Amino acid sequence: MRRQLVRLAVILLVAVLSVAALRAAQPQLETSAETRLAFEAATIKLAAPDAVRNQVMPSSPSRLSIPSMTLTWLIYTAYGSGGYNTSMSVRGGPGWVNSTAFAIEGVASKDATPRQLRLMLQTLIEERFALKIRYETETNNVLTLVVDRGDGTLGPKVRKWDGTCPRVMPVLSFPSARRPLQRVGDTFVVGPASETDDPAVPYCPTGYSAGGIRIDGATMVTVADVLSLPPGRAALGTVTQDQTGLTDRYTMELEYAFPRSPSAGAPQPEFAGPSLSTAVREQWGLRIVPGRGPLKVIRVESARLPTDN
Repeated sequence: MRRQLVRLAVILLVAVLSVAALRAAQPQLETSAETRLAFEAATIKLAAPDAVRNQVMPSSPSRLSIPSMTLTWLIYTAYGSGGYNTSMSVRGGPGWVNSTAFAIEGVASKDATPRQLRLMLQTLIEERFALKIRYETETNNVLTLVVDRGDGTLGPKVRKWDGTCPRVMPVLSFPSARRPLQRVGDTFVVGPASETDDPAVPYCPTGYSAGGIRIDGATMVTVADVLSLPPGRAALGTVTQDQTGLTDRYTMELEYAFPRSPSAGAPQPEFAGPSLSTAVREQWGLRIVPGRGPLKVIRVESARLPTDN
């Protein structure tokens, strides 16, 4: 009899604990579903033929403006890191996802971070395009960026970012998307660093300059991304990924004469300067070495032309 009572007590205790665990889990599930971010108002229409292509235009902290992007590029923008996304590949879908460009305007109910605006864009394109995607990961041969010196010191062309951006914006090719400036009175200033900032998004103008590369207010994630863009990739042969372990933001200049791409049918011009990897090592104190790295793949399983606004 005693054994039966003990057994019954154990069964009741397990049942009570199971119910308690279920109740504890339910609010988390409900909160996750309820807090998915979305624009308060948004429009999607065909882009104008002369609209600026594949850029998120500067706007207020509560507004996202994209003059012209295909659905493939919208996926890069919405599901990427906020940077160049050089270690990401969007594949599949009907033919129009790579050919038909759309203009998008989205307004949030209050000021939002760039990351929150990207999450709102995810919700928007999933709903309006009936988008279904699948995540995959591939491991490929890549180049890796590591610190060259054993004591961890960096090169002469690298300094910690001082929290300011240049008053006169430099002319750059392949410019990166950057963190929006904050409005203070009648001026726009660089706001303080925040835990919500994306490591792949620079604070100041970053890209290729006339005499090399300019990195400003950016992490090593951006440095590797810039080296993976067409000029750097042509010199190095493949994409570069950050494996320095450094998390600070830096201002960096690289003096390097990238060869100009020859016109169709023209011979490849001779280039007698130092290799790009040598310049990176001497000026930045970083080394580019072969390695293995992940490629984030987003496969479009289905999509349809957007519904009415």
